[in-house]
Amino acid sequence: MEISVPGVGSVLVVEDDADLRAAVADILEDAGFEVHVAENGQDALHVFGELGHRGERPCLVLLDLMMPVMDGLTFMEHARADPGLSQVPIVVFSASVREPPEGARAMLRKPFEIPLLLDTVAGFCAQG
Repeated sequence: MEISVPGVGSVLVVEDDADLRAAVADILEDAGFEVHVAENGQDALHVFGELGHRGERPCLVLLDLMMPVMDGLTFMEHARADPGLSQVPIVVFSASVREPPEGARAMLRKPFEIPLLLDTVAGFCAQG
């Protein structure tokens, strides 16, 4: 059964597990969202910079917390200190925490169901 949510804008998926990152990106793209991916927080800051140079900004960041190079909490500190990034909502998806950390707008516990993922993203990114 195909689930479709009218997508608006783009989503940045920040996840170090390549298979999960690709799966989430595929699900969101199939639902009509434009997706950018990053494998860690440092990579995500780079993607944000590239988008900013093009005058674009994602409507949401889906952020894993436990990653090499730059973890999710450190990424959130950098994002909140940057006026251009501070307005982008962050949804944490993690198996290791039960409550969203300070600065996150919501949280998805891994493993999560596809309809919950789509509903959460649509709540931040979809029109109507």
